[in-house]
Amino acid sequence: MLRHMQKWMARTLAIAVLVASTAGVAHATGTAAGVTISNSATVNYSVNAVAQPAITSASADFVVDRQINLTLTPPGTYVNVTPGTANNAIPFVLTNTSNAPLNFVLAGANNPTDPYGGTDNFNPSTIAVFADVNGNGTYEPATDTATLVDTLAADASIHVFIVSTIPGGQANGSIAALTMTATAHETTANGGGALTQNAGADVAATVQTVFADGAGATDAARDAAFSATGAFLVQGANVTVSKTETVISDPINNTTNPKHIPGAIVEYQVTVTNAASSAVAATTITVTDVMPANVTFQPNTYGAGQGMQVGGVAQTNAADADQGTFAANTVTVTIPSLAPGASSVITFRVAVN
Repeated sequence: MLRHMQKWMARTLAIAVLVASTAGVAHATGTAAGVTISNSATVNYSVNAVAQPAITSASADFVVDRQINLTLTPPGTYVNVTPGTANNAIPFVLTNTSNAPLNFVLAGANNPTDPYGGTDNFNPSTIAVFADVNGNGTYEPATDTATLVDTLAADASIHVFIVSTIPGGQANGSIAALTMTATAHETTANGGGALTQNAGADVAATVQTVFADGAGATDAARDAAFSATGAFLVQGANVTVSKTETVISDPINNTTNPKHIPGAIVEYQVTVTNAASSAVAATTITVTDVMPANVTFQPNTYGAGQGMQVGGVAQTNAADADQGTFAANTVTVTIPSLAPGASSVITFRVAVN
């Protein structure tokens, strides 16, 4: 029984020691800069077995210095974008792991290296940087207009964004890698200027500054900055168009080995294709074909007032509910949508003048 009690007491003491050793663990930033730590030593002694008054040393004081550190975390995958659109945002999470509040100046730049293993092959039309003013983690053009982070507390985080316009017509699967760099500055209350590191010996009573940040995507270690790279991935439609012609008949040979002589009937075929590799459908497609000189459009090829076909279906020449129109010497065809891998074929005929 005694041995059991001894084991129980030993185990309880070990747990108590563990709790005592972890109860005072601070946040990642550690003790705040500017805190004064004061400590003195006390000596108790006796003379001829008679206790004497305790002796206490003078206080040994120092001020906790300022350690500058930060992290910038990019999204874990591409941000999908559509060609020809603005206000596309790559979100990053900026965390002030310093032991003091700081401002952070933001910058964005193209980077030739895709962080996700693809190939960077285009640059956005515009690059801007903004901070998440309302803290909802989503870029909102009317709200998130701040271009720097003003007074981010120690251990606090905020979303920051690289915002870009994607060129129109950019091919599906294109990649643009961009790097965000956040650089620590003094708070606005302290002038907002660039930070400098204190060299030389420590001054115990003065708050000094030490850079402790690691190397980022494009910046060095201990430079009061950190950089990280994200990327846009274009999700578009690769639309192509081809046009061929076939002579159908001529006034001399009729349909037997006809030639392109005056009076010959020539059929044009226009094929619009959305490549199978496209990520999305192409929509609201308009095809226009102005008749070349020295030919005359044949308005009744496929029926009375039906001078063209779309996908084998005759279309009227009038501007009405169907897909085709002929006006001002121009064939115009609308195609509502082409899924990836789909094509639409347009045919019409002309006579050689």
